[in-house]
Amino acid sequence: MTDTRRRVKVYTLNEDRQWDDRGTGHVSSGYVERLKGMSLLVRAESDGSLLLESKINPNTAYQKQQEDEKFLTDLFAQLTDEATDEEKRQELVNFLKEFCAFSQTLQPQNRDAFFKTLSNMGILPALEVILGMDDTQVRSAATDIFSYLVEYNPSMVREFVMQEAQQNDDVSKKLTEQKITNKDILLINLIIEHMICDTDPELGGAVQLMGLLRTLVDPENMLATANKTEKTEFLGFFYKHCMHVLTAPLLANTTEDKPSKDDFQTAQLLALVLELLTFCVEHHTYHIKNYIINKDILRRVLVLMASKHAFLALCALRFKRKIIGLKDEFYNRYIMKSFLFEPVVKAFLNNGSRYNLMNSAIIEMFEFIRVEDIKSLTAHVIENYWKALEDVDYVQTFKGLKLRFEQQRERQDNPKLDSMRSILRNHRYRRDARTLEDEEEMWFNTDEDDMEDGEAVVSPSDKAKNDDDIMDPISKFMERKKLKESEEKEVLLKTNLSGRQSPSFKLSLSSGTKTNLTSQSPATNLPGSPGSPGSPGSPGSPGSVPKNTSQTAAITTKGGLVGLVDYPDDDEDDDEDEDKEDMLPLSKKAKFES
Repeated sequence: MTDTRRRVKVYTLNEDRQWDDRGTGHVSSGYVERLKGMSLLVRAESDGSLLLESKINPNTAYQKQQEDEKFLTDLFAQLTDEATDEEKRQELVNFLKEFCAFSQTLQPQNRDAFFKTLSNMGILPALEVILGMDDTQVRSAATDIFSYLVEYNPSMVREFVMQEAQQNDDVSKKLTEQKITNKDILLINLIIEHMICDTDPELGGAVQLMGLLRTLVDPENMLATANKTEKTEFLGFFYKHCMHVLTAPLLANTTEDKPSKDDFQTAQLLALVLELLTFCVEHHTYHIKNYIINKDILRRVLVLMASKHAFLALCALRFKRKIIGLKDEFYNRYIMKSFLFEPVVKAFLNNGSRYNLMNSAIIEMFEFIRVEDIKSLTAHVIENYWKALEDVDYVQTFKGLKLRFEQQRERQDNPKLDSMRSILRNHRYRRDARTLEDEEEMWFNTDEDDMEDGEAVVSPSDKAKNDDDIMDPISKFMERKKLKESEEKEVLLKTNLSGRQSPSFKLSLSSGTKTNLTSQSPATNLPGSPGSPGSPGSPGSPGSVPKNTSQTAAITTKGGLVGLVDYPDDDEDDDEDEDKEDMLPLSKKAKFES
């Protein structure tokens, strides 16, 4: 006999059509000689006694299905019957809970058949009745059963509640014509009410129900077919029939400038509501946007920034941060029109210079506005709250916002500057976004007076395009320059310096092969001196010797540099003659010297 060791609970139907609990045991199957065939056996887990022994006949599957349907029908009938004893109802609902828990061990195909059977037999209407009862133990077990259904197939639950709503609308329409009020409560609204009214100080049940609601409103697990879209239909239903129930405690507690109730349990509950609303902002589109703007929900949420409980104030701030993160101009216009940064700025100033989570979260929100360059919000913050924030200098966020604002105003006043920015951006190499922003700010903050005369602004793409055109003349120039210098060496070696006026200089000897002549005249630092921007050897003006009142010449030998000569100002005529001589060919220079 093979023991599969599956734990089950055994109930038997008595003469009064009531289910008697026979105990818990382990089910197995095997051949039983007495019954002459394969049989189903259940032995008690306490003492191993036989709780059930049933032969498996060829038609057992069909009979079992019929028996299951009859069993479930009777079970749901007793659960929902008001005449059922409370203890008996507790036993039945606990049995159904264990029954659903046992289904988790089944293979996927069998589990699908199991939940489909439960749905067909009416488990959701039965749960709706059970959840409305006053017995907390029954409601807790019913909540666990509901969680199994939602986790297994949320679409099945959505379909039920939408059909229920449609039926209620039809009934309400008829009752309205008869001037009768329909007080039917939808299953999903019942779940929301139980979440709101949880009496547990730790709100354990409320947390569980909030998770179930989030699963139900999550578009990621909603189906989309060619004929219908579950997301559109269910969200339309939810915002029409359920959202007002979810936000009721929030609206009731924020009628003034501060929360009317600020005890710990209320703060915990409102934090759960805000968590679900924040989820809706992130995952829903126009449904939540229309609801927030039309009902002025954000203003009410920001009242909670004045709560004494920091976690609740942070939940309110997180809700606004999620809205700003969407960078939606409809939201931005709503925020600016209602001046909804005021509660945030007040909370920031009341927090003082304390470095805590509230301080960091508020600064991060303003930093996001600056980095993302949300122009409308930047202008709104600076125009309305700059005086309150200008003294905050331990971070550069607010000064950065002011800089952004001034740049926007400058572009508006000078459209040509903005067009120049776009031209430069189009010709700029692709870089990191933050690097690009910083470089642009540095360029636009540079005064025109700081730029050198004649300096042109050339984009990198144009510069790269002209590199070949520039380098070719330079290489040719350097070849001509080397040729000229070699010719000058030959001429200078043959020239008699005694016929020239001797300048004043100081001779300094070194131990090396070079002899340096260092001029005592301050004219050596003038633009014509070597190493200065205007000298032939300087990269500032290659190959050209500017004509100055004081010039220098280098006397070179094979051993190295001999001296540096500084000519007085009255040698200008001689310099002009030398220039003429330099222009002559080498053959004529030799004749001239002789």
